Amino acid sequence: MRIPSPTSPIAITHSNYKANTKRREWQASLSLRFADRRNATRLVHNEHKGPLRVLKPFYPEGEVCHTYLIHPPGGLVLGDELNIQVECQAGSHTLITTPSAGKVYNTDNAIEQQKQHITLTVDGSSTLEWLPQETLIFNGANTVLQTDIQLEGDAKLAFWDIVCLGRPANQLPFDNGQCLQAISVNRNQQPMLIERNMIQGGGALQNQRWGLNQKNSFGTCLFTVNSERTEREAWQQTLDDQFGPEHEWGITQKGELLIIRYIGNSASICRQGFQQLWESIRPLLCQKPAVAPRIWAT
Repeated sequence: MRIPSPTSPIAITHSNYKANTKRREWQASLSLRFADRRNATRLVHNEHKGPLRVLKPFYPEGEVCHTYLIHPPGGLVLGDELNIQVECQAGSHTLITTPSAGKVYNTDNAIEQQKQHITLTVDGSSTLEWLPQETLIFNGANTVLQTDIQLEGDAKLAFWDIVCLGRPANQLPFDNGQCLQAISVNRNQQPMLIERNMIQGGGALQNQRWGLNQKNSFGTCLFTVNSERTEREAWQQTLDDQFGPEHEWGITQKGELLIIRYIGNSASICRQGFQQLWESIRPLLCQKPAVAPRIWAT
């Protein structure tokens, strides 16, 4: 699924575009900073514009700060743009998730995009676990989902990103529109992972065997841990046995980055598999047992 091309989105133009086109949009931004205060991680900076916020921090495991991102409109429509910036200062440990799936609705035209740009900065001696629920891309959407992660020093990361194309529960495929997913991970300004997937509704990447092979859901899960081959084979076998051959998993080690892939027809199964791996790998990442956010049980 990796396409070696620039991570910056390609602008979409239309010969009939008019400068005075009326825009309907929610411009929203959220800037968060976490810091260690008296042996517990505190949310020390919380600035938002528009309908993008956080609930109060939760501490189900003591010093680790669990935070839920809230987007009241429930999804992105024509021209919407969400910008999320998270900074984890030295010594902090933060887990960020969402209470429900994100949604990207269909657009009225192919001119304007719906954009989500996430920037995660993790200082040395800190840990960030970015574990949102899936993003649903409705048929006819024209979206850019971009995540840039900067790790400093010995910063630790657990991350996943899950995308579902169309609304399979309603038997509505994704055969029109496009979704650009870009993920970059750097440590000390040096690239660890650069990915860019441009999926056209009904296009080759969606349908061919070398791409999604006509599957509607895909996910990427990352951990900054070193694993043994026997561990990876055991995790792979467990996933294959539990979920069956119709769900494809891949687990590889690239340098210090453990990379898990999913392709299948269920974003829910993808999230279950990622959570199961997170529960197994978290003690290797930060020497703490997994404590699931309470909102996952609701």
